[in-house]
Amino acid sequence: MHDHNPKTLPDGFRKLDPPTRRERLRVALGIEAAADEFTSTGSDDALVELSSLMVESSIGYAPVPLGVAHGFLIDGVGFDIPMATEEPSVIAAASYAARIIAKGGGFTSRATEPVMVTQLFLEGVSDEGLEQLADESLRVGAAIQPFLGSLPARGGGFRGMSVERLPQTAIAKVSISIDVRDAMGANILNTAAEGVCPLIEEISGGKRLMCILSNAATDRRGAARCSIPFSVLGGAAGSNGDGAGTARRIELATRVADEDPSRGITHNKGVMNGISALALATFNDCRSIEAAAHLWAARDGRYRSLTSWRVEGEALVGEIELPLSFGAVGGAAAFHPASRLALDMLGHPGAPTLARIAASLGLAQNFAALLSLVTGGIQKGHMRYHAPRIAYMAGARGAEIAAVAQAMTAEKNFSMHEARTLLASYREGRLPARN
Repeated sequence: MHDHNPKTLPDGFRKLDPPTRRERLRVALGIEAAADEFTSTGSDDALVELSSLMVESSIGYAPVPLGVAHGFLIDGVGFDIPMATEEPSVIAAASYAARIIAKGGGFTSRATEPVMVTQLFLEGVSDEGLEQLADESLRVGAAIQPFLGSLPARGGGFRGMSVERLPQTAIAKVSISIDVRDAMGANILNTAAEGVCPLIEEISGGKRLMCILSNAATDRRGAARCSIPFSVLGGAAGSNGDGAGTARRIELATRVADEDPSRGITHNKGVMNGISALALATFNDCRSIEAAAHLWAARDGRYRSLTSWRVEGEALVGEIELPLSFGAVGGAAAFHPASRLALDMLGHPGAPTLARIAASLGLAQNFAALLSLVTGGIQKGHMRYHAPRIAYMAGARGAEIAAVAQAMTAEKNFSMHEARTLLASYREGRLPARN
């Protein structure tokens, strides 16, 4: 085991202003010039100020590439979808899948009402207290109104309450359903639970253990469907004109993911490559959305595929449905300029529409991965998009990057040594320039 000497920051670091924090960090850690340049461009940088407003002890920002997946046809409407991701092939794969699926008529989608659940957990509740609480749903609904702000006026608000006893701890769980409209709803849900808790304690005779929303979001789902004719699928890269055979293999690959959780988790990670990239671009809670998706995949006690692909007649049909607690107002989604840009690109969708877009994007991402896996393999395309990174790491800049990357791809050699050799050849004029 290697010994490490972590550098500690001075006491009171969080209380310093951003430029002073930055200077103390530079001294303590000996920040490399590249790290300093790409996490802050100066003490008066607008992003540094924004970062300080959003997180504790801000020292700058970690830029994530923001791109656009083109050509999505969803319910007859064209979308170009903003995506923030560090993985090189994700956006290209989503765009390619969107073009193929659009030839078959695009996606049809739907979303449930944006109902979320907030929970109260109480100790010392008798059976009689639990029964009494179950009978007081309307009273609780009335009492919670002052904590819901403008939700009722916008068509949201209280949607019901359920109570149960957890079998192992004997804790009483109270679940309150609230329609949060276009918000993700975390602050509303937590405020409502804490605000109504004294009444619930009074009715039940119990004592509060904790009040917190549930990120499961099982009542707040988005879904999408597409149908790709064999004639269209046969023209896809790697299909070699065999649309029927490619469809059969994609269906079988999905059944494997549904049967084997160790494959299923990777299958679903591909789905979330798209959904999480949209969540990050719109400054939604990626962790919440991903946690809910994986819980949903295991909702029957066994981890399964989030998607379904099957042959129907002369077409491959894909479907997806999962919890998607996307918010379009409030929180960081409304606060950060990059999120406002992303939402503007999408035409300022409400939360249900954003969920429908996310479901379509996740299904497209899954299709692209499966198509690649069952035809030529995933690495060929992935390494083609990874090559410019290797060229950059080897020292290439500007036009050198494309020239070195394309030469690496042509030779199917993606080693750092090869990149440096090709870069030297380019600089000596022995490698042609590329566009």
